[in-house]
Amino acid sequence: MGNALSRATMADLFQALASAETDPDVRVIVIASTGRIFSAGHDIFEMAPGGDEAATRASQRDVLEDCKTLMLRIMRLDKPVIACVQGVATAGGAQLVSACDLAVAAHSARFCTPGVNFGGFCTTPLIGIGRNIHRKHAMEMALTGDMVSADEALRFGLVNRVVPDDDLVDATEDLAQKIARRGPEGIRHGKAAFYAQAEMPIDDAYILAIDKMIDACACDDAREGLTALQRKEKPIWDRE
Repeated sequence: MGNALSRATMADLFQALASAETDPDVRVIVIASTGRIFSAGHDIFEMAPGGDEAATRASQRDVLEDCKTLMLRIMRLDKPVIACVQGVATAGGAQLVSACDLAVAAHSARFCTPGVNFGGFCTTPLIGIGRNIHRKHAMEMALTGDMVSADEALRFGLVNRVVPDDDLVDATEDLAQKIARRGPEGIRHGKAAFYAQAEMPIDDAYILAIDKMIDACACDDAREGLTALQRKEKPIWDRE
């Protein structure tokens, strides 16, 4: 199936993400694909039942554990990750979009969690999707298995922007370049703090955020930013 999240594909993604994370010239990571399908989700041949129930369950668990690790890896990268979505993103493909920090979608893009159409349920994709969008929107997607348009995904909060198909690459590049011009040190710590506090009670979230904000004010990027503001110049972040 088109751009399926097979174990081999996920291994390639792990390797690409690791390479991008350690490359000092990479400030923003974009996940994109070619063809009419952004990602069809899990490889059905890796998830299909087999003759040996115990072996099948173990194999399915391996696939789902790899997928879980990939989604968490994206969220925990110290660089922003943008999904550039054309075509269809289904099941684990929609989950992949939800794991990215930002998402830009072509107007023709479509999203769905179709497990219910085949007698199952997209339980693991809903973990990420349900943390991006309102619970009732997530449940409607999961309970109906219907396709959701790019405009609906924007209204739900699954994507940040919807652009004409021909403008998708340029719009994603513009967003990535804008973020790349910001201070990488602040972004690195700020992204980690945002996801950490999101799962905390509000009192604990404030405790964490106050500490992180004080740390951010003392970092080299903050000093450079304030100095550049006083000089009325653009800050230079290229020390690293």
